[in-house]
Amino acid sequence: MLIVLCRAIIAGLLISPAALAGTLTYAVTDESWEPYWIVRDGQVSGILHDFMLALDERLPEELQASHPLPPLRTQKLFREGQLQLECCVSQSWRAEPEQADVSVWSVPVLDADEMLLFAPGAAFPYRQVEDLRGRSIATVRGYGYFGSEYFQRNDGADAFALIYRVAQRHSEAGIIDRLEWRYLTHSNAQLRSPRWQVEEGPVIHRVQLRIRLHRAHADRLQALNAAIREIQADGTLTRIVARYAP
Repeated sequence: MLIVLCRAIIAGLLISPAALAGTLTYAVTDESWEPYWIVRDGQVSGILHDFMLALDERLPEELQASHPLPPLRTQKLFREGQLQLECCVSQSWRAEPEQADVSVWSVPVLDADEMLLFAPGAAFPYRQVEDLRGRSIATVRGYGYFGSEYFQRNDGADAFALIYRVAQRHSEAGIIDRLEWRYLTHSNAQLRSPRWQVEEGPVIHRVQLRIRLHRAHADRLQALNAAIREIQADGTLTRIVARYAP
């Protein structure tokens, strides 16, 4: 009997912290947001994917990715508590009462910057969003843009259509995420050809991306914030970003 009891105690000591603490499942959508989330043929990569893997190494819980799901589906599952984490979004994107009421927010993980693109030599002065008043600006269909009430949207299917419209002077400027621009120019040689040449302009809008934690797990927020700060401080996040957007 004593031998059995000792074996049980030893087995308990060998259980990993993750097993003791349980599992937290985070949302992954089936829509790519390059280079933050890259979803291709059911395979997921990208800055935030790698960040969540690094975070998993620093928390007692096991972090588990959901299957790629439609964005509205992931929001519904989060609201119901079937998903416990969402990385990484702006608080303003989840401001609806039914989303805000079930959310607690981490410290900022990363800034997402929207910047202007110009055709070579075609830049105009920019200091505030009102400077876009009346101008034709290349955008992506279905995306929301800060200050869109001031300018005329020239929608295209994707970022490539946006860049081409600017390069060919079909729009006076374009608005693109700064890291997306860096990722595309690094990974696609086509954008380095003369027909696609554009110039970087100023950042016109910045949002802080944070982890959204379901309020049922609010007691884990302090540990979550400490792990995020560690990933930032030790250079891990910088290395992850550089991997996708040099």
